[in-house]
Amino acid sequence: MAHFLMKSGGGPKEKTRRRAEVRRMFTKADKNGDGKLTPEEWRNVLNSSGISTTMEEVEEFFASMDRDFDGRLTFEEFMGEETTLEKLFKNMDENGDGVVTKQEFMTICKNLTDEQVKMAFSKFDTSGDDKLDYREFCEMIRKKEEERNA
Repeated sequence: MAHFLMKSGGGPKEKTRRRAEVRRMFTKADKNGDGKLTPEEWRNVLNSSGISTTMEEVEEFFASMDRDFDGRLTFEEFMGEETTLEKLFKNMDENGDGVVTKQEFMTICKNLTDEQVKMAFSKFDTSGDDKLDYREFCEMIRKKEEERNA
């Protein structure tokens, strides 16, 4: 989607206008109002717009765009932009090696105790390397959001 905005003519004001228009359409398509599109919501938009689309095609699109692995697309994911979660992970990954250590985690999450961090890592470090890669990090954040919304 971001390519649509960049390749189209016009200056910064035109790009801003187009982005706002895409945002408006995204929000309208987000029927449950959670700020994320489900595959079903996106398929309904396409099909109601006269673009006959199979669920398989939609799932392929989502697989390529869903960078937090939750099966839904935020506006940033939809636009191909860096997400808040990606920014947070990069901020925590101080040395840029693609994983977050307990020490890096504690540098950002100063309100957590050593025990809370150990518990989180033991639960979400599925590779057993005592570090969280991006997928493990996303899983931890997603579970925390589910607990908060329950």
